[in-house]
Amino acid sequence: MPQPESSLTPKGRITFVIYKISAGGAQRVLTLLANELCKKGWSVTLLTFDSGSEPAFFELHSGVQHWPLSLMRGQGGCWKAIKVHFLRPWVLRKAIRKSRPDAVIAFIDLTNILTLVATIGLKIPVIISERGNPALSLMGKFWFLLRQAVYKRSACLVLQTHAVRSFFSSSIPKSVIPNPVLIPDYSGPILRSETNSKTLMAMGGLYEMKGFDLLLKAFAPLGNKFPDWMLEIWGEGAQRENLESLRDELGLRERVRFPGLTKEHYKTMSQADIFVLSSRTEGFPNVLGEAMACGLPVVSFDCPSGPSEMIQDGVNGLLVPPESIQELSSSLERLMTSVELRNSLGEQARKITESYSLDKIVQLWEELIGDVVPKHKI
Repeated sequence: MPQPESSLTPKGRITFVIYKISAGGAQRVLTLLANELCKKGWSVTLLTFDSGSEPAFFELHSGVQHWPLSLMRGQGGCWKAIKVHFLRPWVLRKAIRKSRPDAVIAFIDLTNILTLVATIGLKIPVIISERGNPALSLMGKFWFLLRQAVYKRSACLVLQTHAVRSFFSSSIPKSVIPNPVLIPDYSGPILRSETNSKTLMAMGGLYEMKGFDLLLKAFAPLGNKFPDWMLEIWGEGAQRENLESLRDELGLRERVRFPGLTKEHYKTMSQADIFVLSSRTEGFPNVLGEAMACGLPVVSFDCPSGPSEMIQDGVNGLLVPPESIQELSSSLERLMTSVELRNSLGEQARKITESYSLDKIVQLWEELIGDVVPKHKI
């Protein structure tokens, strides 16, 4: 493990903790935040539980010190298994102390819990960040109860939307900081016109919560009506085989593609005509914001939580009752039949970058860090 830099930076030291920098919205946001804070003069250390044998999915700034702790299951045989289950908080505690942070920022519920346990008695402010809908978390009863107990130790709990504030005790300090929406780094067209081939696009991990099974069922009755439209579902995950089987059962083998992962979201989205979010639940859906920033007309389930804070129905996108296959199909048909509606919604959607710019979001994080650090240094 490398030593932290000896020279103090003007703004101080921040240590981030996350399970792994893999392909995911939380990982992308943490990487953006770590990189931007580093550029702004913070000394940034990133602690992850993987071995570091594979490169991070998202590129880290050269100034960010990445310390892999090799604490993931299945890495290193029996001794490592014992270490994972019983010594993980101790190893994490040791790494945090070595990084000498002014504040620690943890992302995702289980990592939040372990970080709060690992920092007991260290007198270091810990900011924790929930990245989904806590009411629908799949954690077991033990972790649920432990979360309720240790979250009270946090200096602040960061949530992505106002909708989930009431889930947590009023005794826990909270701040709502949404995800940033970057301005696309390409010169894509604002208006999309009629072409011979058109693309309906979705993007996310191939997991049940993303609702791609619902999307396939909603697209199925539109196949014969719109032979010039294709559906692309970008991402990877445990449900790939099941989704491909469902696609084939619905007779959509030639109409639906699963291209896999992409790091170039904006470039990929620029090739689409409509973007759809079919999730059963969300935190703050990054891909929805990215699609809107590209000027794409979007249709989304009004799932808990996130989409309703980003979309004004009928103005910059379309909202559909949660998990309603029929309503989703009808909304898709509305967009697929009207170039004018697609163009109108897409023009308004672009304005989302004004509310969720990277500079604004990083400023909110810096203000929060500034608020919690002095309180714990007194």
